[in-house]
Amino acid sequence: MNSRPRALLLSCFLLTTCFAQTAPQSLAARAQAALSPVNGKLSVPGLTQPVRVLRDRWGVAHIYAQNQHDLFFAQGFVAAQDRLFQMELWKRSGQGRLAEVLGPSALLRDINARLLRYRGEMQAEYASYSPDTEAILRAFTDGINAEVRSLTSKGGPGLPLEFQLAGFQPESWTPEDCLNRMAAFSMTGNAFSELRNAELVAKLGVQRASAVLDLDPQVTLDPAPGSDLGGLKPSLLKNLVGSDVRIEFPSDVAEGSNNWTVSGELTVSGKPMLANDPHRVIAGPSLRYIVHLVAPGWDVIGAGEPGLPGVALGHNQQIAWGFTIFGLDQQDLYLEELNPAEPLQYKTPSGWERVRVERERFRIKGGPPVEVDLQFTRHGPVLWEDGKRALALHWVGAEPGTAGYLGSLAVARAGNWQEFEWSDGRFHRKTSCTPIPKATSGNTPLVWRRCARTGPDCCRFRARRATSGRGMCPIRSCRTVSIPLLDSSLPRTTR
Repeated sequence: MNSRPRALLLSCFLLTTCFAQTAPQSLAARAQAALSPVNGKLSVPGLTQPVRVLRDRWGVAHIYAQNQHDLFFAQGFVAAQDRLFQMELWKRSGQGRLAEVLGPSALLRDINARLLRYRGEMQAEYASYSPDTEAILRAFTDGINAEVRSLTSKGGPGLPLEFQLAGFQPESWTPEDCLNRMAAFSMTGNAFSELRNAELVAKLGVQRASAVLDLDPQVTLDPAPGSDLGGLKPSLLKNLVGSDVRIEFPSDVAEGSNNWTVSGELTVSGKPMLANDPHRVIAGPSLRYIVHLVAPGWDVIGAGEPGLPGVALGHNQQIAWGFTIFGLDQQDLYLEELNPAEPLQYKTPSGWERVRVERERFRIKGGPPVEVDLQFTRHGPVLWEDGKRALALHWVGAEPGTAGYLGSLAVARAGNWQEFEWSDGRFHRKTSCTPIPKATSGNTPLVWRRCARTGPDCCRFRARRATSGRGMCPIRSCRTVSIPLLDSSLPRTTR
């Protein structure tokens, strides 16, 4: 690949490009023919000013715009040039519509995606991130749609090979499509550990199960008196994970991400350094997408996800930040007692209440559509039931402000520690990602550790009866702690 930057000018000038008229025969040739042009000038309706995009030798896009709207419009356009098929599947995964293009094997996953999607007030959702989030999302998704039109227009290169082979076309994007909760669920999976605890208690009893788990700090599992835990186990929720095939790792391998901060006293530049090792699921293409965004008020580079605007973790000219994943208690399973005379009723402190039912229609590739009744108790969606009991999930993703990494739209514009501290509040309902900043203006880095959405008795078994009344604490009670690193010749790590 040519190591010189390649300029792509998204402007209002017409570019006439000639493409070969003969259909390539090999898959490699077909894939090459469908690549989006990354050299020269493109006429892209929707921009207000010319935008310049440089591709470095690694293919990373450096986007220079004259205003915020055009910056994120161009980011959406460029991300779609690189990752459109991945982005379309990501969007459908959050909508619960994968079965439409992948067939019946994806139906159960679609059902769970619709159970877990955000059902709250949209203005509260947008306001949770930054005041201009909705406008940024609209510009970003307009840019994605502009790239799709560019690909499919007369004389365009056509859709990427993946769409040709899979036999479907991408659909238009809206801002709501970026509010996908599936990533949040994957980072808050302690519902499975609660079921493991339940299985142990059912087999060994409370005291022996607590001893076997050897929790730190030491706690005793405390299921509600009279709970019927028989048959509860993590495999009941197997449809919530992408695969039930596990890769075994050595038993001494600890779970957790890492952030390494080095004092400016130990660096050549005199400025602190941050090295981040965030853990996510293994995927191809990668879940990460590196981009550089420059416009008035913006100069940030780092990694995000292709279906989201901005940079999730990276640095601007003053602040660098990364993420670690903590195993916080951000999901509570409620063991609901069903009415034997009326299975759509469940017990509450005030008597029997009726389960709320939402009927959803699922289209399935290669088969007729299927209608499914989704059930909800006052605690949340019902993930499993056996006619006598039901497991309802109460989790952070049902609340505003828990989509992906959109809180970074505020963090990326922080110019000093005080602004970062305020903007970090945009992550205050985020899942168990904890921002770790590094300020370039001082020699001593600070580790920012924050209690995200957690229950009052973290680590305890929480598959409870509906009458227990125990659940997640109010977000205002979560604490923030700034920790200055000790003077040392050795780096520090947080887990």
